[in-house]
Amino acid sequence: MATYKIHPGIGIARLGNSDNEFYLAPETPASLPMECDDAGNQRFGPDGITPVLVTKFRDAQGRIKRQAARFQVFVYDEESPDGRPLKIGDKIEGGGNHGTLTEIRWQVYLANKKSCWYQFNTTLGEHGYPPDTPRRNANVTQRSRLIIDPGPRTVSKKKRHASFDCSGEGSYATTFPPPLSPNSIDTLGDLLLDDAGRAIVLGGHGCSGSEKIGPGEPHTEDYANNDGWYDDVSDGPVMARLVMYSEEVTSTRYIDVEYPAWVIVGYPRYAPEILDIVTMDEVLHDLFLQYFATNTSLYGRLGSFDNPDHIDFRNEPQLRQWRDGGRLTWNTEYRPLFYRDIWPILYRPDQFRFLCDVLAQSNYPHDQEQRGLFDPDKLSIVPGSPRARAIVEQQQEGAPSIERKLEFTNLARLAQITSRAADVVVADPYGPLRLYLFGLLRLAGEENEFKIEDRVSSRLHNLPLMPLLCGDNPLTNTAPSKFLRHTDYMLFILKQWADGRFINEIDEGWLKSPPYMPYLPYPTTPPKTGRELDRGVMTNVLGGSFCPGGEATWIMRDQAIYWEPYRFKADRSVSDFLQSAAQENTGVGVDIDYTFNVENPLSQDSNFVTGLQPGDITKYSALPWQTDFNECTTNPTDITYADWNINYPSSENDADLRKDTKIWKTMWWPAHRPLQYAEVTAVTDNNPTYVWTNWSKGIPQTDAGDLKMVTEWAKLGFIIRNPFLPASVYDSAATGLDYIYVSIETRQD
Repeated sequence: MATYKIHPGIGIARLGNSDNEFYLAPETPASLPMECDDAGNQRFGPDGITPVLVTKFRDAQGRIKRQAARFQVFVYDEESPDGRPLKIGDKIEGGGNHGTLTEIRWQVYLANKKSCWYQFNTTLGEHGYPPDTPRRNANVTQRSRLIIDPGPRTVSKKKRHASFDCSGEGSYATTFPPPLSPNSIDTLGDLLLDDAGRAIVLGGHGCSGSEKIGPGEPHTEDYANNDGWYDDVSDGPVMARLVMYSEEVTSTRYIDVEYPAWVIVGYPRYAPEILDIVTMDEVLHDLFLQYFATNTSLYGRLGSFDNPDHIDFRNEPQLRQWRDGGRLTWNTEYRPLFYRDIWPILYRPDQFRFLCDVLAQSNYPHDQEQRGLFDPDKLSIVPGSPRARAIVEQQQEGAPSIERKLEFTNLARLAQITSRAADVVVADPYGPLRLYLFGLLRLAGEENEFKIEDRVSSRLHNLPLMPLLCGDNPLTNTAPSKFLRHTDYMLFILKQWADGRFINEIDEGWLKSPPYMPYLPYPTTPPKTGRELDRGVMTNVLGGSFCPGGEATWIMRDQAIYWEPYRFKADRSVSDFLQSAAQENTGVGVDIDYTFNVENPLSQDSNFVTGLQPGDITKYSALPWQTDFNECTTNPTDITYADWNINYPSSENDADLRKDTKIWKTMWWPAHRPLQYAEVTAVTDNNPTYVWTNWSKGIPQTDAGDLKMVTEWAKLGFIIRNPFLPASVYDSAATGLDYIYVSIETRQD
């Protein structure tokens, strides 16, 4: 029997202030979005295969286009156990019927619950809220009015466009804010049906405003909590119903797709081709390995890897027994692939030099050129391989060793390692380099460690740990998490690589180079399976520094909110078609009735047992989103003590103690909120003129600029791969002073 699922399980739409123009969200990592027509149909090049990618993010009036999240139904059967896209005209079956698919009907329900939710306070709430936790707008007694609720919207072959506006389509009792300043909100977006029967979900127009009036209004006073404010960020379930013509009964029959997907509306992705140091996909992949037993041959019970456990994550007792009853660990016999698994992680830090001054001025440690530490030609050499032996032989003939070149003299003894399988010496010329780089990584439990101060005999002594970015709570000394770290899975495979337990796919002949180029390391082919689509979309979402974070915050790593990997658990009372497929098959029931919300409005609380309601993901984020977005540039992080960083000189007016306080200015997430960038100011004979400047020109990168960001966010520039550089640039990293990523929106033709 075939089953049907909606993918991506979690889609990402993005705000834009253009009235009508939009593009489709990228479905592969670090990719430009995809061009489409007014109905959401994807545009292709002359060959009919190559997607046309977006290079202009604004309409003719200079307004930012919205990003649409595209959803499609996949069928899982004996022919395609990993799933394939369902197409109009395919044979389908379900509910005792089978026939030909004639259309797909979609229902989407967006809402915004930010104004009624708890105040955001770093990591408070991740494990539940204390009873006295204050709510936003605590003085408002009629709290249901704080929820922006346009109600569900449906599209079909007869009606291919719907708006999440305040009209309620004449049958739903919507709740929208009163007139706001500087921008009122009268819609959360739109829903379209493309020619192939896929759902196209568009979010709002970036409108944020306060209902407070009087002298000094509107004003903001906090990076995350501003009473009286609303924004048009949203989220909610995406449902699908298959419509088929059954030849047996010569009638139309209906099948509801097994479970909803979800859409999250975020801010614009201003640097779409640069990934974060930790992506949301990496957070979720790690979560599902450790809590849902998605790959027990990689992570499972100690001693079980030769015969891995088969765990049904829907079987709660079995899953609980697996989690609690065994010594769960990583399989050290697993060998990651260098170019698929390792190099994409090592590649990312170097890209940040095009987004901020601190790396643009001094990026030696992250350089991927021959003089740098991140050269893939060195880091990819497998110990004992023919290339490793040739390098060692060359060094033994008198050529300077890599240890001497890089001055890793104290690690020279590690240049050759002893095989565990036999007492034979294995050539490993770059083992010290791998171990050195891994030694700088911040491990689990070291989120509050700034640098290693107790390895006096090591070259790691007194060096800051990496990544040197803000963590989930660098703001307070209560349950702090000062700095970001990689996920457990990422650290595991990086440790395997550092120890020489990895595979070079190019050496094995599994990967052809060319066409593969290490300096364009991410896959570009469209995803073929539903899971590939899930992961491709989530790769472009921020996966760390959840304070509160980017498109979503730390709620995303709570296993309780998932029905299955990459799919939220939905409250079915507000995430189903109001008339079931069985009712529609028999003609019993109402055609449509949107009065259900009058007696039971959307909840102001969470119930993870029942499932998520519309608005339950984005409610944890900053209100309005522009305040946090503006302030997430750098943070003065207290690093006075290695562990808890507790130092309160003000309490005793202690000048000496104040002098002892050590602060490190730490970046948040420059791949989403750049600090500086290269702007193309003029082009003569295809030769550009660049200026290196502040990205948010005219907007103070402090709380003083928060209110201005509310109105100026749509003027910020998009940063893309430099179109004026030759393709040969990506054959190697030796680009000199070239700007690989630039903004060309102000160029003069």
